[in-house]
Amino acid sequence: MYDSTCGAAATGQCGKSQRECEGLPTREPPPAPLERDYSGFDIVKATQYGAFGRVKELVEAGWDVNQPDHETVTLLHWAAINNRREIIEYLLSKGAIVDAVGGELQSTPLHWATRQGHLEATVLLVRAGADPTLRDAEGCACLHLAAQFGHTAVVAYLVARGADPDAPDAGGMTPLMWAAWKVSAVDPARLLLTLGASTTPVDRSHGNTALHWAILARNTTAISTLILYGNASLDAANVRGATPAGMLQTGDCLWLGGKVADRLREHALLTTRRSAFRRFTYEKKFRWWCVVAMPFMAFYVTGLVLEIDTLYLLKIFLLVCFYAMLHFLGNALFDDELKNIFPLSVYLATKV
Repeated sequence: MYDSTCGAAATGQCGKSQRECEGLPTREPPPAPLERDYSGFDIVKATQYGAFGRVKELVEAGWDVNQPDHETVTLLHWAAINNRREIIEYLLSKGAIVDAVGGELQSTPLHWATRQGHLEATVLLVRAGADPTLRDAEGCACLHLAAQFGHTAVVAYLVARGADPDAPDAGGMTPLMWAAWKVSAVDPARLLLTLGASTTPVDRSHGNTALHWAILARNTTAISTLILYGNASLDAANVRGATPAGMLQTGDCLWLGGKVADRLREHALLTTRRSAFRRFTYEKKFRWWCVVAMPFMAFYVTGLVLEIDTLYLLKIFLLVCFYAMLHFLGNALFDDELKNIFPLSVYLATKV
């Protein structure tokens, strides 16, 4: 039977909606989000919370953008440490001093931004003329702070803008040393090496290289990165005469990957007085030529043995001895990297 009321609702001629007529719950629109009232904030708190309207209101009312607070910190410092882009741009447009010094560490706003890893604020300040080479009270420039706290993107930007990746701080610590000492991840140490950072500089107090600092911090990731990717010296001695090789050999429960362990064994054999053969087996160029030449020698010697006019039992014995010698040499000379080129050597040997 037709319900005239519902029919009127469907045509919009009654006060009920279609969902109410069908007995379904109505859908109310979500309430609008409440806007926070910033009218009671002072200008420092408004800057910290990103209340741009309140900051603009107070500045337009006559507030000096370069006036420091009781901690000698300027508004640009607070905007930088909180990554408030809109406020940073506004304060700079109103004449804020981009390299103002304040706080306990006598830092600039750029120091504060890089310490927190705020790339956006860093870019704005550098474009406005901030000097990344200025040092704080601890003697650190912005690149040192970014490396200490593992802010890889900020490190890359500062180096791209001309910062020296080997620049020392007041104590002679380079960004690579700080990354090896403080950061357990692969980057920014690997990035700094890619950008040309050297593993040879030493600090002024202890004479440590970046590898020394990585070992002291028991930072296995940095140790592997510096040895395998940066070719850091294992023989560099600090002021106490300690070398990275010696520190790694005496380190307790320090886990190292297989490739690093191989490099240490290779170094130990090359630096100790062993037989010439043992040292040759760890010489990279010698091993490479052995892997290339071995298939050629194997085919040639095998052909000579088979062509000898003698008993077949003697031929089999000679071939077995030759195979045993090749097996011994292969175990002594081959590693994972050299095994990759061995099939190509066999292929060329068969053609020859």
